[in-house]
Amino acid sequence: MGTPGFPASGPGAGITSQIEMNRATPMVFRNSRLGIGMIYVMSVVMAFLAICMAIMVMSVLSSGGGFTNVFWWGVGALGFGYGCPLWWIRARGMTGYSVTLDGRGANFNLGTKKKPSGVFFAWDEIAAITRKRVGNSQQYSVQAKDGREARFGSYTFLSPGKVASLIAERTGLAIQKA
Repeated sequence: MGTPGFPASGPGAGITSQIEMNRATPMVFRNSRLGIGMIYVMSVVMAFLAICMAIMVMSVLSSGGGFTNVFWWGVGALGFGYGCPLWWIRARGMTGYSVTLDGRGANFNLGTKKKPSGVFFAWDEIAAITRKRVGNSQQYSVQAKDGREARFGSYTFLSPGKVASLIAERTGLAIQKA
């Protein structure tokens, strides 16, 4: 702060608590472009593998190979072929997700560019931040006092725990297990 008799200067001047200092620092949290790019590359590799496995099925069928080989190569081709568009769609959706933390509160954008789905929570409106294990991933939710809720997990953000801890740090609340 400043010396007695002089006003404090610089960022956060006059703010006395660490929580208020954190709130005054705006932050936009988005998914890593490198991580999203890796998901896109994985999707293309899956398409390539599905095509190669389908060619292998044709090859085994034409050479008179056993039904067991054809079956398992076919299952692999279908699995990779089915997974390719799913991961592509997942990556496309994840590119638009963001959370803006500023002095007013937390603004979630969990929609796409065509269908934006945003919810805003002022810092004093946030009642709880919860964490729940769903399948093999963590799902977090930010709950407001009026019943509104924003849910996000590892299919929304590549590191959802970081988003939840940043919000918890700015609200002074602990992340609760649900």
